Amino acid sequence: MRRRSIRRLTHPRLAALAVLFALILPLLPLPANATAQHASRAAEPAREVQVLVVGGTPAGIAAAIAAARQGLRVTLVCDRPYLGGVLTGAMMDQWDLNKALDGARIEGGIFGEIYQQLGEAFDPQTAEAAFLHIVSSYPEITVRLDTAALSADVIGNPLDRRVTEVRFGDQHSGAVFALRAPVVIDATDRGDLAALAGARYDVGRQDTGLDTKMQAATLMFAVDGVDWHTAVRSYDEERYGAGGATEKKVWGYTRLMRAYDPLSPRVIVRDLNLGREPSGRVTVNAVDVVGVDGRDPVSVSEGEAIARAEILHLMPFLRERVPGFAHARLGAFADELYIRETRHVLGLTMLTADDIWHGRVPYDTIGLASYPLDIHPTYIGEPPAYAPVRHVYGVPFRAMVPYGFDNLLVAGPAISATHVAAGSARIIPTTIEEGEAAGIAAALALHQGVDFSKIALRIGLMRRLRVALVRAGAVIDVARR
Repeated sequence: MRRRSIRRLTHPRLAALAVLFALILPLLPLPANATAQHASRAAEPAREVQVLVVGGTPAGIAAAIAAARQGLRVTLVCDRPYLGGVLTGAMMDQWDLNKALDGARIEGGIFGEIYQQLGEAFDPQTAEAAFLHIVSSYPEITVRLDTAALSADVIGNPLDRRVTEVRFGDQHSGAVFALRAPVVIDATDRGDLAALAGARYDVGRQDTGLDTKMQAATLMFAVDGVDWHTAVRSYDEERYGAGGATEKKVWGYTRLMRAYDPLSPRVIVRDLNLGREPSGRVTVNAVDVVGVDGRDPVSVSEGEAIARAEILHLMPFLRERVPGFAHARLGAFADELYIRETRHVLGLTMLTADDIWHGRVPYDTIGLASYPLDIHPTYIGEPPAYAPVRHVYGVPFRAMVPYGFDNLLVAGPAISATHVAAGSARIIPTTIEEGEAAGIAAALALHQGVDFSKIALRIGLMRRLRVALVRAGAVIDVARR
């Protein structure tokens, strides 16, 4: 298990990680919806900060960097003992990329810088060190780790609200403190802060009118002893189904996995996604567990236990059936489940499957995306809803502005999107685009004295945001990629 770290470089482990990064990588170029559920009052008066980013996810890191590059002082609060979110905690050690129809990448800006450093596949420790190094390069950024948001104070009427103060609990010491900021960015994967502030949201596929089932969660795991050369050169689409192999990734095996009989009635193993880490260890993304509510720690723990037992059951099958796995042995489980879906916070607009399928690029596009509508099952036997086809579309800034809020943005899987649309928009490169846009929008809001809702709805202000994004290297126009 990971050990706890504390803010900035005051802890020996953080300093060691920074040294590790410097050695291996070059230097970067510079419970319910409630309005005021208070856990406990802070012992000291709230401290004023300029930009508050809640969530040490890739989106939160991008938001903090983008705001710092605009000259703002940022406090980045993370509920984990390390930065990186699912990349470090859930062992998501490779990218689901947005690409144009000709195969060219359509992601630039901060994501492009991170990708250049980490490459196509990486190990969680390298990612953790990389993110630490990045934020530590900016004296404008203060990091608080192992710190969870407890409650939020909100003023105004239901159509014109502002988050004025957020209370946090240090999960190590138990201390409670409060921060006040003129602009706040919720970069948690679950939209936790927006929910605490009373924002409206759907859960899972609630927008369909069926129920609140959520996409399956996955526990990744690592194996040692894999003959990677054999695994790569033996992939045969005619035998194993659609898939492929590169120097660092192998994906597919859908036909092969039809012969696998899961141990649990809540588990689906429909394919294999393999990644080769620099150490030679191979990670496996395969075991989906349905019925996990990512907002509920008990449900998450139960899902993780089911997945661990399933992986032990799966290993003999992999050794017997997958080329290169004859001598594979279980190396490690991920620290946490990969939770694909929880809340979808209602915004000034909602990204839909129709928007994606028809490749719409609205006036307030802050980044391009094209990942297929990849919806993992919500129940056993659920058929795929869409073909794995790419359509280049624009991510609207309005989907990041919670309805009825003036100084709050959401960046991450919880933006305003339907259940189906989230199957594409949830991937990490897209959330990094959102985080960068949120950080630059924070600077625009503070420098111009305007609210996020005005930036979203006024053509002139939106043009200024988009120009700033382009100057930062972001790709926001299909014609200019």
